Amino acid sequence: ENPDNESIRLMMELAWRDHHHAREQTWKALQTEVALTAGLIGINWQIQNIYATALAGVIVLIAAFSCILISFHHRKLEIRKFTHITNCEEALGLHRDDLLPKATIKLPAPLCVKDVFRPSVRNTAVFILRMHSAIAIFAIIFVITRILQG
Repeated sequence: ENPDNESIRLMMELAWRDHHHAREQTWKALQTEVALTAGLIGINWQIQNIYATALAGVIVLIAAFSCILISFHHRKLEIRKFTHITNCEEALGLHRDDLLPKATIKLPAPLCVKDVFRPSVRNTAVFILRMHSAIAIFAIIFVITRILQG
């Protein structure tokens, strides 16, 4: 038995909510990572203890790595949700040239680590992945520089 249009609309609304919730979590993860990085700098400046700085750097690296994994997971979720939304639109008869031409429908591409280094790839998911990578690299350079300074 096929679901009625109202059920399809509700499924589509839920998929959109899931997508937006995941996107909010991704941004909050980046915000947390930035706060930890500020903490790294603050600990180094105020405490001036190499061990405290190194430990804070390790915490930032763990956060960055975790956030990178979250970004990949959320991109997979986004693809699943957009596929579901597209199927719901199709079931509701919305894929018509006068409303939503099929030629304009494009699902998000999976994330690839190489995309971080490809300037031609410009989407929010890759931007966030670049930020996580930049923070991790910054933390490594910051701690190594601090260690070399003695």
